[in-house]
Amino acid sequence: MQQSKKVIEKLQISRYLTASTDVTGSISNIELLVNGLKYSEQILNHWRFTHSLDKEVDADFMNFNIKDYVDDPINRINFIHSKPFYEGFKYLFSKTENQRYHAVLKTIQTETTGNSNIVDECLVPHTRKRIFLVTDLITRQAQGFNKFFNSQRECKIWWMRFSSDPSKYFLDPYDFKEVSDSAHIPTGTQSITIKSKLPYAILDVESITFVPLTGAHLDKSVSQHFSKNSDQNIPAVIRSVIDLHAATSAILFDSVDNDRENTLLLNRKLAPFQCAVACLNEGEQLSDLKDLYLHLQFVLKRSGLRLMSENISGASRKELDIGLQKCDCLGIPYILIIDESTLMTGLLSLRSRDTTLEETIHISDIPGYLLQIFSS
Repeated sequence: MQQSKKVIEKLQISRYLTASTDVTGSISNIELLVNGLKYSEQILNHWRFTHSLDKEVDADFMNFNIKDYVDDPINRINFIHSKPFYEGFKYLFSKTENQRYHAVLKTIQTETTGNSNIVDECLVPHTRKRIFLVTDLITRQAQGFNKFFNSQRECKIWWMRFSSDPSKYFLDPYDFKEVSDSAHIPTGTQSITIKSKLPYAILDVESITFVPLTGAHLDKSVSQHFSKNSDQNIPAVIRSVIDLHAATSAILFDSVDNDRENTLLLNRKLAPFQCAVACLNEGEQLSDLKDLYLHLQFVLKRSGLRLMSENISGASRKELDIGLQKCDCLGIPYILIIDESTLMTGLLSLRSRDTTLEETIHISDIPGYLLQIFSS
């Protein structure tokens, strides 16, 4: 209990999330704060361009706003009878006269009301808007199993890249016997959950489900797209579902679980703030240092780097270190440190969050050097 409570306090101080714990240490009432919402936006953008069940196929995109929970994106079976699935299926076939296998459709499904029937309530932030990132791979049924197993590996690796300890992520088979309408599950259906194992909790980050559509009693508006309605032409679907806010919370908890005191080891490409500028003003050239400080901030913002614009300065190294520690709490990967010598030589220090070491770099190499780091 003490460990989970301490983790929540760290994330709350850094304005990523807030939550509560009970006497057993179980986490509940999770709510993303301002920096947590910024981080979830980065995960969403990363998902749009990198997360795919089939990397060789370009994905099509659709958005759905689901009101009053008519459709439940979390349900691992009923989605094949949902309106968003039908609309997505018809959209794929409307783009070409011929059947396209494989085809990938990504949808962002937004629910705008609360839900009192949440299975894993401890993992779901209590916000009015829940966002689900859904990826559907339509594939030939004969190739479905191979695609399903390959997708498990690829999606697990995608999450492992976020973590300071990739071994935390594992696959957990889903038991359909627990589903009340299991008798109506198409033969061959399988599902797994990608989870993150922490010392105080096991958190869900993604579900992947394989459903052969033969015998699934699809709506006629979908079935008619299969030529001659032959079973050989009916494909299978592999669906990935990410509850964005719940997955964001899981990654944030994971980032605190490290050997560094008061440091969030967020993925450097996705951190809400990629860099910051700090000023050590031990002398009398405060005006010139301030001008250089503002210039660096302008250059970094113009380059597209996500900059924390809050003032970080100190009249001594000890005082400055307090500001640097605050940056570590926010998970900022790199800090640019300028002082009076920078005004004369053009050299500044680049501090790494992960190592706390500093390297010397010329101001003319900023921001190209940082952009190269973040693109690697």
